[in-house]
This record gives sequence, C-alpha cells and structure tokens, in this order.
Amino acid sequence: MEKDLLGHSLTEAEVELARIYRELKTLASREDLPPCAERNVKKALACMWQVVNDLDLEFEQLYALGV
Repeated sequence: MEKDLLGHSLTEAEVELARIYRELKTLASREDLPPCAERNVKKALACMWQVVNDLDLEFEQLYALGV
C-alpha cells in the first residue's frame, strides 16, 4: 500500500499505522485466543479502525470479525 484511498502518497507513519491495523485484523480473526486477549484485540482493532478510516487508509466494516 503506497497510496491512500484518495490517491495521496503515504507517510512513513501512515504505513506503520496501516501495518498495525492489518496485524490486529489478523489477530482478531484467530479462534485460539484466550477470551481476555480476544476482547482486547478486538477493542484495539476498533480503535485502529477509527485511525485508518479517518486517514483514508482503509474503508471497511468489521462486523464479520465481531468488532
């Protein structure tokens, strides 16, 4: 991912934020996490969704992941 949804080049910080968001999505989709980890990963993912959505890095709904 080198550009945001509006076609602007990403900064180094935006690339890192997008990476963290994708990693949290991967963790949230796992079925082998302890309950406390599952809920907190999904909470963190919801927070990061706000970040990537506001920065126009991603636009999607996370209902399928229980977020």
